[in-house]
Amino acid sequence: MATYREAVSKVINVFKMNNKDDKPSSRFILQLIKDTLSVLIAQKWLDRSILSETNLYTIIPCFEFTKVETKDCPSIDFRLCNTLMKSTKPLPKLVFSRLGASIKNVVSLDGNFTFTFLDEAQHRRNSKRQHSLKNEVYVYLGSDNHLYIPDQEIYSIDLTVLTLNPEDACSECLKKDCKSNWDYELVISDKLLDAVYGQVYQTLGITRQIRADENPNNIAGA
Repeated sequence: MATYREAVSKVINVFKMNNKDDKPSSRFILQLIKDTLSVLIAQKWLDRSILSETNLYTIIPCFEFTKVETKDCPSIDFRLCNTLMKSTKPLPKLVFSRLGASIKNVVSLDGNFTFTFLDEAQHRRNSKRQHSLKNEVYVYLGSDNHLYIPDQEIYSIDLTVLTLNPEDACSECLKKDCKSNWDYELVISDKLLDAVYGQVYQTLGITRQIRADENPNNIAGA
């Protein structure tokens, strides 16, 4: 897979953008690539055609939690819990579809226990049950993009997620392996490679044409 730097360079080289006034910034191009990817991956996530592609997933080891006052929780539903753990950091931006957030696995640090991941709406439904399921520990994604664990005192878990921003997934125990942002590899499926670049080229082409039409007489500031 290409790094961010390589992916952006490929787009710039295709357009041969040598005029600085005409060339979008590298950050703009990278965000355009990611936005395009997000839409296409969400579609493929929904039809489950890329769930088995392990290269798309980012593992976040020892994702840390801290105990918080339930009254301070942004979700009213969690204020009824006896104990509430909140992740010390928000998750990196995930891909969403009608199936929900792209969290594949939530496991204990020793790998011997798998948590049940649910969203807040599912938590509300669970809270109305007369009897909770035994031997299940629930992890919920809040509206603030933090993870919550109600009624359990757990301080660290391992996650496997699909995010287009793996640079934001560098946990405390990975600090020594963190890279410069531009050296991270683009999260992309081989099935989507041509489609992503094709749509990016098309979008940039349309953008360039609109700019030209806005100043037909090349009058600065028109």
